[in-house]
Amino acid sequence: GVCGYEYVNAGSSAVQELAYSMASAIEYINQMLERGLTIDEVAPKISFTFGISTNYFMEVSKLRAGRIIWSNIIDAYKGNDKSKEIFIHSKSSQYNQTQNDIYVNLLRTTTEAFSAIVGGADSLYTSPFDETLGMPDEFSRRLARNTQIILGEESHLNAVIDPAGGSYYVEALTAEIAKQAWALIKEIEADGGMMSAVLKSTPQNEIEKIAQAKQKDYSKRKNVIVGNNMYANV
Repeated sequence: GVCGYEYVNAGSSAVQELAYSMASAIEYINQMLERGLTIDEVAPKISFTFGISTNYFMEVSKLRAGRIIWSNIIDAYKGNDKSKEIFIHSKSSQYNQTQNDIYVNLLRTTTEAFSAIVGGADSLYTSPFDETLGMPDEFSRRLARNTQIILGEESHLNAVIDPAGGSYYVEALTAEIAKQAWALIKEIEADGGMMSAVLKSTPQNEIEKIAQAKQKDYSKRKNVIVGNNMYANV
C-alpha cells in the first residue's frame, strides 16, 4: 500500500502528493525486483491511498493524472496491460476539517467524496463530521455512510464511467498535473530515489514550504475555509 494521505494532511500540493506517492511506489518496485520478483508480479499487488481535499477540480484531475503516471511507470519497466491498472482508494482529508464548527465538515466531506468519484476512485472513505474531536459517534458514522449511498443511489454517480471525460478544463488540468508530477518524480529519481529523498528530508521540507504558504493565504482570507476563516460560528 502506497499512502499519499499523510502528505495531504501535512499541507502538500496535489502535485507533491502524486509525485511522492508514485516515487514511493517506484522504490517498492525496485526493492521487489532486487529480490527476484518481476514487474508483473509486483505491480498488480500495489494499491494507492490518496487524500481528497476541497479544491474540487484539482482533486478530480489529480486522480486522473495518477492513472496516466502509473501507466508510464509500468511502461518504463516493460510491464503488461494488467500491471498498468491502478487501484485508488480515496479518503477525506483532515487538513481542512474544522473543530470549531463541525457540522460544516458534512459539506466539505460531501464535495470531497463527489470529486473522488468523478476522478475515478475505486473505493472511498468519507470522514464522519466529528472525527476531528476524537472517536466518531454512531450518528456521525451513519451520516458518513449515507453520504456515499446518496451520491450513488440518488445522484447515480456509480452509473457513469468517466463523468469528467471531455471537459476541456479537467483534461487540461489533468495534463498539467501529470506533467509537473512527472518532472518532480524525475528529480527524485535523479537524486537517488524516494528513500534517499526522505532521509535527506527533501519532501518534508518542500511540503512545509507549501503548508506555510497555505497558512498565510488562510490568515489573509485569500483562500477561504468556511467555518474557520469565513462565516465562523463565533
